[in-house]
Amino acid sequence: IGPEISDSIELKFSSLARKMNAEGRQIVSFGLGEPDFPTPEQIVQAATQAMQNGHTRYSSPFGIAELRERIASKLTTENQLDAQPDNIIVTPGAKMALSLALGSLLQPGDELIILTPCYPSYIPQAKIAEPACKVQTLDLLQDGFAIDFDELKRLINPRTKAVLLNFPNNPTGRMLSAGDIESLAGLASEQDFWIISDEIYEKLNFSEARHHSPGGHLALAGRTITINGFSKAFSMTGWRIGYLHVPDRTLLGLMSKLQQHLNTNTATFIQHAACAAFSVPTDFLEAYNTRLNNNFQFLDEMVSQNERFRLSASQGGLFAFLDISGLDVSSDQFASQLLSETNVAATPGVVFGDNWDDHLRVSMAIEEKHFADGVERLDGFVKGL
Repeated sequence: IGPEISDSIELKFSSLARKMNAEGRQIVSFGLGEPDFPTPEQIVQAATQAMQNGHTRYSSPFGIAELRERIASKLTTENQLDAQPDNIIVTPGAKMALSLALGSLLQPGDELIILTPCYPSYIPQAKIAEPACKVQTLDLLQDGFAIDFDELKRLINPRTKAVLLNFPNNPTGRMLSAGDIESLAGLASEQDFWIISDEIYEKLNFSEARHHSPGGHLALAGRTITINGFSKAFSMTGWRIGYLHVPDRTLLGLMSKLQQHLNTNTATFIQHAACAAFSVPTDFLEAYNTRLNNNFQFLDEMVSQNERFRLSASQGGLFAFLDISGLDVSSDQFASQLLSETNVAATPGVVFGDNWDDHLRVSMAIEEKHFADGVERLDGFVKGL
């Protein structure tokens, strides 16, 4: 295992916060990367019923037919993909869907472009899939976290196999615009490369911005691998259930081989439970998105009154990415001292890319009163520095 594959600092901070809570310290955790509401009861009951009905054996490596049909219908109706059940693989989490995609695509000498700040597992996953590939990182623009398409165009070359996107973005909360999709389509028409679109935070949208799937654009439909799952929208992080859609049958066959040898299949009773998710009323999501928005507005109000912070608008997902460059301190040192002195846990920006050591990720997946308490502690801590 190379140096690119290290322990997750994100998980270390979360584990430390849990340990401190167990010791009786009242920790406000801004490090949570998962929704804090329970999995809908209808889904839990469906899993129990599936086990009682004997759905505890192997399924097809692609996933059970009913679930793939429902996923295809969802992608067609909501995301404007030309999705067919036979082009879908159900995986043990969206992370495994990405692993199948990278393992099938990348060859020695290929280049993969990853936009940063990014989910910490992206670069290690690429290196696990193909140690001899070259990972090119492209920083989002500091002001608003938009894609720098001029720089992206400069990076793309004949060796570029894929561009990995994640919108709504972890950790910035940025969403793709219709203009972004058009710009991507323009680049794809000039160069032959794949787009891997991680859309796991799709349903967590607390802005007026519309979610855009690259695979729903005609010029990108044949070159986009779409990854999604149930962990964020239905608070099923521990269930490990995700999926991918790929339009190319040859590539799909390669992914199926990897699935067979790595996983055999995704837990069958969990797949049946996921089928029930498509029938769950989504009122709870509307309420949850309202809470996320309220928390962001509270954080934004604090930042507006504290000149040592800066904050760009977060539109979706669970996070805000707080600019702490005015403090002249590393993000790891800041997060460690913040936790030690105020019992507030947050994730250092350097976790999401080397050039983001002047940021702090704040999770808004927390009850409003606790979030407000944590923000006030954060504000007081910085004013006391």
